Amino acid sequence: MVRREIRGLRRRETGSDLRGVLDHLDPRFRQALHAAAGAYRRLGVRYALIGGVAAGAYGRPRATKDIDFLVGDEAFDSVGSVISFKAGVPQEACEVPIDNIPPHVRYRDVYERALDGAVESDEPGVLIATPEMVGFTKLVGGRMRDVAAVAEMLESGTVDPDVLERLLMDYPELHERFGRAVIEWRGQR
Repeated sequence: MVRREIRGLRRRETGSDLRGVLDHLDPRFRQALHAAAGAYRRLGVRYALIGGVAAGAYGRPRATKDIDFLVGDEAFDSVGSVISFKAGVPQEACEVPIDNIPPHVRYRDVYERALDGAVESDEPGVLIATPEMVGFTKLVGGRMRDVAAVAEMLESGTVDPDVLERLLMDYPELHERFGRAVIEWRGQR
């Protein structure tokens, strides 16, 4: 079982280092992040920073081309079977693409908990998903770099592997990806 393999992992107590990540990116990313967060607040849209920027805040910063936000259903309007973004939901800010990611149908219950449990980051005014929720969404993504980001978050000690493993319990398709992240993390030690 994965849990035994990573026993003794120390959790970093400082939380996110979003400020540090933003300090390494083009200054437009910080401006875009705040513009998007402000738009979500004005529109009453639940949101949480996820994706590469969030994973970097909990692990190791990486280059990225966009900012990913998990957004609630209130970010969308629908007319019959046509669904579109509500007016004012940012698609871009300061020439930085903004990806608005709705709750995934298969993982809806976990994504809703991620939205409801978003926490204030160390960059004032910006909500970020908890490390375990960021890890979960990266495992859903499943690309090599997503699995590597989870390994880096394990290395930094920000992800509680037991909590992440409990989130994965109902989703066997994600267990193998988590196992790969653990193997990669162990290889870095």
